[in-house]
Amino acid sequence: MGKITGLEEIQNVPPKVQQMYRAVVELIGEGEDASSLRVSTITDRAGIGKGTAYEYFDSKEEIVACAVAYYIQYTFDWLEKVLMERETFREQLDYLLNEMNKRDGRKFCFLRFVHLLTDNSDFSNLVRQKLCSEKARRYMPVTVFGNVLGRAVEQGELRSDLPMDYMIYSLFSHLITYMMAITTEESFGIEPAQIRPYVFQGILDELCEK
Repeated sequence: MGKITGLEEIQNVPPKVQQMYRAVVELIGEGEDASSLRVSTITDRAGIGKGTAYEYFDSKEEIVACAVAYYIQYTFDWLEKVLMERETFREQLDYLLNEMNKRDGRKFCFLRFVHLLTDNSDFSNLVRQKLCSEKARRYMPVTVFGNVLGRAVEQGELRSDLPMDYMIYSLFSHLITYMMAITTEESFGIEPAQIRPYVFQGILDELCEK
């Protein structure tokens, strides 16, 4: 296989590359700056030789950017599947909030991820370029939540008079509020359990048919 571009189908990513991707996600989740990660740090965590990394990638920036893009695609591909298994929007929302609050050591720091996609660094621009490709678009949060909300509108659960773009960003804003409560609990002393019912009801009040 040639060099990895970050545009490969999820199921076609080689095992050693997946090991590097997991290492990058773990390191960022532990507080490492994505733009300053070293190749040796990534390969040591992945349990492979440094030379192996350059068999698949031309630079450290490519490794990290592809890892972030892959993680986003993998996560939202999985999330859409499990959400669509729930029959109602309320069940989907309940499941989503429960997943956000899990603390099992595997959760990628959502706010760090948001930062990667919104700052103007060269590295963040590289990540966005990969995510804006046609192949990646179907895995993107906007697409996934658009599909979830669209089905709920068709089933008569959600309002049909609101633009879909607005509904997606409305949902995002509430979810970010909840994630803020989760990730800043120790600093601010606000328990996520106290915020959760307001987030849940706030989404329903804004998007559901009366």
